[in-house]
Amino acid sequence: MTNLGKFISAFLVLLTLPVQASVLLSEGDFRTAIVAEFVEQGVDENIEVEFFGGQTSFVFENAEKAKIMISQMDTNEDQSKFSAKAEIFADGKLQDQTMLTGKFYKLQEVYVLARDINKDEIITKDILKTKKVRSNRIKDDALIAYDALEGKQAKKKIKAEKLVTSRDVGEVIVVKKGSKVTSLYKKKGLQITALAEALEDGAKGQSVEVENIKSKKKFEAKVIDAETVEITTD
Repeated sequence: MTNLGKFISAFLVLLTLPVQASVLLSEGDFRTAIVAEFVEQGVDENIEVEFFGGQTSFVFENAEKAKIMISQMDTNEDQSKFSAKAEIFADGKLQDQTMLTGKFYKLQEVYVLARDINKDEIITKDILKTKKVRSNRIKDDALIAYDALEGKQAKKKIKAEKLVTSRDVGEVIVVKKGSKVTSLYKKKGLQITALAEALEDGAKGQSVEVENIKSKKKFEAKVIDAETVEITTD
């Protein structure tokens, strides 16, 4: 047999040899197993698990499937900590075990921006999306409801996916500082109009300071629309 023939024969033998399978259990598999155990114990599935101790990666050669069994789980609600025993089976046989420790966090669904927005941009329906975040990361000034965000105007550039706060957005500015507006003064059936200059930005319904163009007298006025304010003080 020629060298080429020997090479081909050896190659064909290699092709006919059975492929040795291996199974990998990753940290994600252990996280899924722990969350499933929480649910089994009556905890809402909207939680996130973080491991501090224990082995969370296993590889089994010459195996077709592997399974994780969780038992002896203890939880500390005050500190959001847990510990549990994990038994690892491969092809139905117990192969190993490990004690897992870590923390768990309750998740809450909130509204965030789907993309970055710039200062003065108005938040519309297509910009918003839902996202699950850890409840302990939601501060008191966070705006997480749809109605609290839709229609608001950005006070600065805001990054996508980040929680939006009351400091980041406000009502839509309709009167700009320095713009000319018609001021209305109403009292006992009397209505007087005059041209005035807005001395500060203002959203509809907000009170702003304006200055009469002729008299230079300053007043507090409520914004009616982009061109009109109503004097609220004498």
